[in-house]
Amino acid sequence: MDKDISVLMSVYKNDIPENVEKAVESVVNQTLSPKQIVMVVDGPVPDKLMQMLKSLEEKYPIYQNVFLEENGGLGNALKEGTKYCKYEFIARMDSDDISVPERFEKEMRVFENDE
Repeated sequence: MDKDISVLMSVYKNDIPENVEKAVESVVNQTLSPKQIVMVVDGPVPDKLMQMLKSLEEKYPIYQNVFLEENGGLGNALKEGTKYCKYEFIARMDSDDISVPERFEKEMRVFENDE
């Protein structure tokens, strides 16, 4: 499979750091690994969440935080995030989603079968 994937996520002040971390872990442990994870930080967030987001950026080379000064809502955050996605396919996840390990592999097979 030669399809490159960006994963687009967004967090805001009410997100639980542990849930966000589990969601990102489920992305990096895929059978078909994405090439990029873009996490839009929608406005100011609590210190504990900020520390966890920065640690993810240090831990995973494919992971990138994008900071918005003010909370503009999910739609706006995703719109801004797409500007940073480098690859043809963008997988969308909420910050508390847990993806099964075969998610991207199965999704990309559907695209290949439709070509």
